[in-house]
Amino acid sequence: MTINSESLRFILGIKVKQYRQAAGLSLKQLAQRTDLSISYLSEIEKGKKYPKPEKIIQLAEGLGKSYDDLVSMQLDEELNPITALLNSPLFKDFPLQQFGIGLSDLFDLVTDSPSKAGAFVRTLLEIGRGYDMQVEHFLLAALRSYQKMHLNYFAELEEQAQQFRQQHQLPTDQTLTLDWLTQRLTNDYRCAVEYDDFESKPELTGLRSICVSPRRLVVNSRLSNQQRQFLLAKELGFRYLAMAERSMTSSWIKVESFEQVFNNFKASYFASALLIPEAPLIDDLRAWLAQPRFDGDALVALMQRYDATPEMFLYRMSQLMPHHFGLHQMHYMRLHNPADSRRYTIAKELNTTNVFSPRGFGPNEHHCRRWVAMKLLEVVSDRQRSGETPQLLVAAQRSRFIHQDQTFFNFAVVRPLSLEQNSNTAMALGFLIDDRFREIAAFWQDTDVPEMDVHESCERCPLTDCDSRAAEPTLLTAKQQQRQREIALQDYLDQHA
Repeated sequence: MTINSESLRFILGIKVKQYRQAAGLSLKQLAQRTDLSISYLSEIEKGKKYPKPEKIIQLAEGLGKSYDDLVSMQLDEELNPITALLNSPLFKDFPLQQFGIGLSDLFDLVTDSPSKAGAFVRTLLEIGRGYDMQVEHFLLAALRSYQKMHLNYFAELEEQAQQFRQQHQLPTDQTLTLDWLTQRLTNDYRCAVEYDDFESKPELTGLRSICVSPRRLVVNSRLSNQQRQFLLAKELGFRYLAMAERSMTSSWIKVESFEQVFNNFKASYFASALLIPEAPLIDDLRAWLAQPRFDGDALVALMQRYDATPEMFLYRMSQLMPHHFGLHQMHYMRLHNPADSRRYTIAKELNTTNVFSPRGFGPNEHHCRRWVAMKLLEVVSDRQRSGETPQLLVAAQRSRFIHQDQTFFNFAVVRPLSLEQNSNTAMALGFLIDDRFREIAAFWQDTDVPEMDVHESCERCPLTDCDSRAAEPTLLTAKQQQRQREIALQDYLDQHA
């Protein structure tokens, strides 16, 4: 087993504090026994210092332990899971520092209640094994949490995109063309841009690009011009921000580290901010929100003005609207759906609300079909079955989340996917209708926007008159039966007390 230096300090600190407390010694008393300062002992216990061998011998003598007792990587039985966690890929890759957490914080959790901490870590490891969780799932979840902490807005990246435009003397209202982006990569970074449909390797046809080397980028030729522009802007982001640690492909084939995940996010954010500048979009969104009626055509016109795909544009809105308009309760989703089926998969999701958490669903649950994005996907799919070739569809809905009694204003854009024939994608953006949203969005009570009771999934839903139900409410029924058993047990105990 390989243990890094940080983990060595952590384990030694745990042992010293455990042995000291078991011996009933204060730090001052241990300092007197070992001729080491109180502050130095405190840093050892917090995992900040790893003493030289001669000082470890002094510690061992002061604690009545052997040298091997202290330097061994073996912890007491109740803390054995901690060693497994320290050596796990999850711990090595998990970005504790991004959340302001260090080993000393973990140390405090462990040493305050070692048996509970050991049990908790053992539980995490068992859950990971039981549900076949992969490191990449944790890393991507960490990224989503990091985005939520910042309301998906990162001023530094906005400024860097603006600086890039200024360096190239580009006004904020100028659209960046594919040729211009290609020239920047070729002339400024000596990176050749090539196109290939990847048909020679069918397993790769779903990829958007492959960075073969620092001097060569191959882009999927079946992408639209807008998608190509985003990929080249993202590639400029990697280089302009000097981020060497990265995945060679887009989309992901394998997530190898949080640094790759985080750098991919930063390059993508930079690309969005570069292609759709912050200042003019805020003005345009403010004018759009001031309309008394929800205007889907005006939204599409804005996408066209910025030469952006629906994915790019709605996600850009999710970056700017919480920060600049104070709409903090927001959720964004991108869904995929094969045209000949009723199967839906979530490709991307960010939720800053306390409801509607699709990534918390079980693997076999059916997402609520009443949400506007689902309904639009069904419309597009039905039209395709009848031989039509539908284009962009836009719709809005006031979605009342039953049980929480909270209503969201949701709008969705649906279009066919370019890389998958007969497969469609939906982008959905929603905001809690609270006092702030009523103040900002004049169309919040547009009578042409339908209202709908919605839930998370069919398996959890109590609605009995739903014509969109795709599965029986099995999880709700099980929960109700459990509650009935609890009530029956309490009644029995009251009667026989």
